[in-house]
Amino acid sequence: MTEVRAVITQQEGAVSCNFEEVEAYIKDRLKEYDGAIFTEESKGYAKKELAKLRAEKKELNDNLREAKKKYMAPWDAFEPKAKDLINLFDEPITLIDGQIKAFEEGRIAQKKALIEAIYTELVGDLADIIPLERIYNPKWENATTKEKAIREEVLAQATAARIALDTIRGMRSDAESKALDVYKQTLSLPEAISCINAYEAQKAEILRKEQERQLEEELARVRREEREKLKAEQKALEEREAQRLAAEEALEAQRRQLEEEKQAAVEQARETGAQEVIESLTPDAEEDTQLYEYRLALSEKGKEAFEMYLDSVGIDWEMI
Repeated sequence: MTEVRAVITQQEGAVSCNFEEVEAYIKDRLKEYDGAIFTEESKGYAKKELAKLRAEKKELNDNLREAKKKYMAPWDAFEPKAKDLINLFDEPITLIDGQIKAFEEGRIAQKKALIEAIYTELVGDLADIIPLERIYNPKWENATTKEKAIREEVLAQATAARIALDTIRGMRSDAESKALDVYKQTLSLPEAISCINAYEAQKAEILRKEQERQLEEELARVRREEREKLKAEQKALEEREAQRLAAEEALEAQRRQLEEEKQAAVEQARETGAQEVIESLTPDAEEDTQLYEYRLALSEKGKEAFEMYLDSVGIDWEMI
């Protein structure tokens, strides 16, 4: 079939207007409003002027729209016919495009099945660690991506996962389960190791604080026992001292009692002897008295005692 091309003949249209003349008129016309001030009394005049200005503006705008409508009339008649010609291509394009997309969808479906088979073969028991959607690369669906390239990428992911799992489990940490969860979420071995390191650091800090607490408790116990020991020793010392003082007091009391008994005996003896002396010296009323002179060497205190004694037994005396 001989190809026929659309030949479009166009004549350039021209639109003109006396812009300069109209512009000069409008500017001159509007000068009279420069700095205009209206008052309550001139409000009616202001409304009339406003209406005139709006009417002139509308008239100019309507003229421009009418000119545009006339200018665009040939194109408005031409454009629908041109679009009808263009739309004639849509039906065969849609038909061919649909078949091509169906072919492509079939090819992609086959490629996805191949990808799933490769994944199942190479990943195996790691499916819960690296599910297919986590490592899926959309470029694998491209026709230019070969099976070998897909296998290499999936194998690399599976190998990295096995190494990561061995590394995490080899650290023998209580945070292993949490680190595995981190790896499942990020597929990043450094982040999983950081999780374990953070846990171990926290654990070490807790252990250090617990050891410090236990040490402080032990020191407190030792200090407490030392204080109790010193207190017990002090109490025992005080008890021994109290016993010693009690013994001394008992001995002193016994000594005083003996002394008092001795003194009492001496006093008793003195009183008995003195009574006998007194009785022998006390003048008998029925006997005659005689005058005797003695020379005594006495202290002042002894003198006073002697005089008191003489008075007490009723002996008449005088100092010579």
